[in-house]
Amino acid sequence: MKKQNSEFEFQWMRFHQLAAIAALLIVLVGIGDIAISMSAGEAQENTAVTVTEWFALFQTNPVTALSNLGLINIITMTLGIPVYLALYNVHRPSNPGFALLSAAIFFIGAAIYISSNTVFSMLALSSQYAAASEAEKPLLEAAARAALAQGADLTPGTFMGLVYTQIGGLIMALVMLRAKIFGKWTAWLGIVGYAGMVVFFSLTAFAPQTFAVGMMISMVAGLALMAYHILFARRLFQLSKQPLPQPL
Repeated sequence: MKKQNSEFEFQWMRFHQLAAIAALLIVLVGIGDIAISMSAGEAQENTAVTVTEWFALFQTNPVTALSNLGLINIITMTLGIPVYLALYNVHRPSNPGFALLSAAIFFIGAAIYISSNTVFSMLALSSQYAAASEAEKPLLEAAARAALAQGADLTPGTFMGLVYTQIGGLIMALVMLRAKIFGKWTAWLGIVGYAGMVVFFSLTAFAPQTFAVGMMISMVAGLALMAYHILFARRLFQLSKQPLPQPL
């Protein structure tokens, strides 16, 4: 039995290492998103971009179009799956209920967002539009408008998925603050970052006229979350080499 427990613990230690790598990849993907946004020029709310402008952007700069419609969020949410499993396991001895609640809310949010996002539908429609006749183009434009209404990034169509993932992160940061395994500063960076992103996603979805204010909030929150991921990834690497601390 003792040998089985030791093997079980060893497997989790290896998984913590995988989760730490995933957390650092989230930071790298975020930096890439910033670089893409800066190269694209002045940011504007997605609701202000017309269907034909989206089609043109897919043809001239597909990387920017994919990023603006949420591909980066899909990648980071996918990378977040091992991260939240590891964070749940770390906090399971001290606060299993709220750690599980955090992971569950994140997984639900990621599932909602990925299933509702229409970035790949828009990519397919743009390819069809480029080869379509003048008679076919109005039909493709109508299909694209429907797709954008359902799942354009930073709009009411994707709000629930985005906000659920941020609430899940906020709960996990509060769990960290109480458990003291990751350090007070790490937890507070997560709290500030996720709270700021909840405000940002709410403003862009339901008050697009405040987009500039939302972008300033997201800059501060995004930097806080980058630091948060780096710090807890560092701690996960440490935990991958030693048994979990026992609750006080």
